[in-house]
Amino acid sequence: MKKSFLVIFITVLTAMISIANFNLIIGPLTRNLGLSEIQSGSLVAITGFCWFLGSFLWVKYTTIRRKTKLLLAISGYTIAITAFAFIADRAQLALTHSAALYWMFLGLRALAGFFFGAIPAIAQEYLIQWTSAAKRTGGMALFGAANGLGFVFGPVLGAIFASYSLTAPMYISAFLLIIVFIMFAFMIPGQSTDSNLRRKVKLSPLDHRIRLYISIGLVLSTMMIILQVTLGFYVQDKLSVSAQEATRMIGLASAIAGLIVAAVQLVIGRFPKWPPDKLLLLGLAFLGLGFLLFTIAPSDYMLAYAIVGVGIGFTLPGYISASSLAVSVREQADVTPFASAAQGVGSFAGPVIGTTLYSFQPGIPYILCTLFAVFFFCCVLLKKRSGHAGYAEE
Repeated sequence: MKKSFLVIFITVLTAMISIANFNLIIGPLTRNLGLSEIQSGSLVAITGFCWFLGSFLWVKYTTIRRKTKLLLAISGYTIAITAFAFIADRAQLALTHSAALYWMFLGLRALAGFFFGAIPAIAQEYLIQWTSAAKRTGGMALFGAANGLGFVFGPVLGAIFASYSLTAPMYISAFLLIIVFIMFAFMIPGQSTDSNLRRKVKLSPLDHRIRLYISIGLVLSTMMIILQVTLGFYVQDKLSVSAQEATRMIGLASAIAGLIVAAVQLVIGRFPKWPPDKLLLLGLAFLGLGFLLFTIAPSDYMLAYAIVGVGIGFTLPGYISASSLAVSVREQADVTPFASAAQGVGSFAGPVIGTTLYSFQPGIPYILCTLFAVFFFCCVLLKKRSGHAGYAEE
């Protein structure tokens, strides 16, 4: 692996670890601080919403050089999560908690999401710039592997360090981000081609060439979050186990699924010429099968989660590659914020949709995800057979 690709991989991996760390400790931490479950959930939702905004604003509406933008984003994100951890530590030592504490937390998570949004978006820009059309899926597989491993190592590291302090995982994330900042500053050349950032092209996510792929990315992210926020309840209710046992079971299943996601990315990386529509068809088929198994056989949740992991592994690089290759070279930088923002939208839409549907009937979220997978499988298949799945020339 080239040095520059390795730095991008480590950057995305570290960023995703920090998100997974936060999601692990936010529940018990806010409970210790006397905040409600709704307030706790809003801290996750505001992060996702500002991630969505940051993806657009950093990439589309700033003219500073790409390397400088990413270094600024890493710095701002590191400061925001460190400040959050510091204030939380001080609040836990206090006998009474100020009513303003929640609003300080909300503001810091908004800032964290805004700065974080630049990291995956700009990382994708680098990978698009460094890969040809023939090797684009291999480059996006690297991005997908970093995503998958981040959500494996994040909970593991979080669980280890949370035994010392609930805020310790956030300090560890900040330390790792400082190392990434130094690596990126010294190992990535500053003379990258940024002329495409000052382009006159204005691409819309509703453009007929990319709207299907951006929709798949949005739905994929939402499906992943729905699964994360409801599966603990689902296993506890369907298998009649305690909350602690359900947490252990889902933690193990999540780690296995994350490793499978990363393994699939490595396979794709060995076959970089696989067309994106093939990845999408495989991924959506596995996603549909996995969510269907959750619905009809809850006791096989481990197998179902593994199948979903395979689906994520194929679909993630598939929709990113397809959307970038569907447009001309000078439009590709306009695609990256849409592809990145799709993950941010899922981060705040998923919890609301998942928990609301679960309150009506536990199986409804998984039935909906199955239908989504089938619908978009048919859309990709129809586009492929109609001859409109071609990609723009380099």
